[in-house]
Amino acid sequence: MDLKWKVNGWDTALTDRPMSEVNWLVLVLGAVVSMACTALIRFVAVKRGWLDRPGVARMGSRPVPRLGGLAMYIAFVITVLVARWPVDIDLLGLLVGATILVVLVLFDDIKGLRPRAKLSFQLLAAFVAILFGFRIDVISNPFGVGVLLLHIVVVIPFTLFWIAGMINAINFLDGLDGLAGGVVAIAAMVLVILSIRLGLPDVATLALALVAVILGFLPFNAYRASIIMGDAGSNFLGFTVAVLAIMGPAKIATAMLVLGVPILDVVWSIGRRLIRRQNIAERDVEHLHHRLWEAGLSQPVIVLMYCLLAGVLGAIALLVERVDKIYAFTGLAGLLLMLLVVLGRLPRRRKIPR
Repeated sequence: MDLKWKVNGWDTALTDRPMSEVNWLVLVLGAVVSMACTALIRFVAVKRGWLDRPGVARMGSRPVPRLGGLAMYIAFVITVLVARWPVDIDLLGLLVGATILVVLVLFDDIKGLRPRAKLSFQLLAAFVAILFGFRIDVISNPFGVGVLLLHIVVVIPFTLFWIAGMINAINFLDGLDGLAGGVVAIAAMVLVILSIRLGLPDVATLALALVAVILGFLPFNAYRASIIMGDAGSNFLGFTVAVLAIMGPAKIATAMLVLGVPILDVVWSIGRRLIRRQNIAERDVEHLHHRLWEAGLSQPVIVLMYCLLAGVLGAIALLVERVDKIYAFTGLAGLLLMLLVVLGRLPRRRKIPR
């Protein structure tokens, strides 16, 4: 369903600001700064021994440096400050929340933390975003005209759920080289296009900056990656996409459809763990991309499949109305459920190290 927004008292009236007001230079600036930061942080991580070992969190054959997410975060901050100085309250809220989350989760990439601690950090960052005015308080009627005004008692937990849920969807997706970055880059590009159509060039510029820093990171993170983003990176990407989706009408429904595969995979994962009475916050090796790899598909093929599907879903989200988005999301859920059932019955050609 389409959700409308209210940020810092800003109502849902659209503007006619042209596409030319989008700062397209951030695409080059963000990519270049991201590449430079990634190369530097990779060098430091190797020297300090901050390496990620193959296992439940990552499929691979050799240790690689983590902390690539820190490079994307630094590049994003530099890029948006250059593009949107002086900083307004919306950008400040996004940066403060992202900074708190990245700094706290960075300890997990270096020292290791309990899953509950990471969840508390995610909720803290989401609550900070709410304090800066990012909230979902109006839901448009998915099957007709008019809107539903949410009670304040519902607004806060609903917004917390959206932001924390998106963070974990991207976090669980980050299991193959280039997978999370590729899918999020496509989702962010869809938000760029939608923001331009809605006359929101400032939001489009922020989403474009996110695309840029991911593109600068991906050459280092593609198959046989020389560095990975770590939890700090996946949390940063999930938080930023979630907040950008709140900054305009119809974007949450669009983000849900484009990122439908990782979102539904998280729902499936939580349900599976609740049935088995397992910790829902811990990683396992039963996500869809794990199943596909164990069925015999290579990592590049799986990443390509995810990105192509995200692109197709993004095109659908941009072309159809709100009711059709619901039908598309429901159909996607049914297809994924059937695929998981089939994969569960197929013999496993490989086994991921536990």
